[in-house]
Amino acid sequence: MSTDPEKLLTSELDTDDLTERLAAAGRGTSRLTLTLAAAALAVVSFLGGVAMHSALGGRSSARPAQAQQQPQQQQQPGRGGTAGTIDRIEGDTVYLKARDGQEIKVVLAGQTSVMITQRGSARDLAPGDTVAVQGERAADGTVTARQITEQPAGR
Repeated sequence: MSTDPEKLLTSELDTDDLTERLAAAGRGTSRLTLTLAAAALAVVSFLGGVAMHSALGGRSSARPAQAQQQPQQQQQPGRGGTAGTIDRIEGDTVYLKARDGQEIKVVLAGQTSVMITQRGSARDLAPGDTVAVQGERAADGTVTARQITEQPAGR
């Protein structure tokens, strides 16, 4: 077939060749293309879910309900609360014993609330009480308490 414009305009049209070309072009998307598109969509969806979890799920403090339901999760990195049994109280500092025997230092801030079935204060806490603490954890492991909730015995 010639590429000269004048010859193209004056030559007869080969309809068989045109029909074959149109039929070949209309075959549609191949299975490989569809498979690759589905795999790419799955990867993008997964990465989007990871990004959303990182953005929304990485909070520094446990919610009160979580602390009451799961007191065994004391001193996990990234969590702002802890739970344990009060060992001793020294001024504005409460020392807890975790289930694993580790001592946890809890600092009572001016705005710390203490919940003991009904609203209480730091004076209502006593050695032997099991408590859940919500607050901010410092690099040295000390927790500055926002709220302390007394747990039922045996929890």
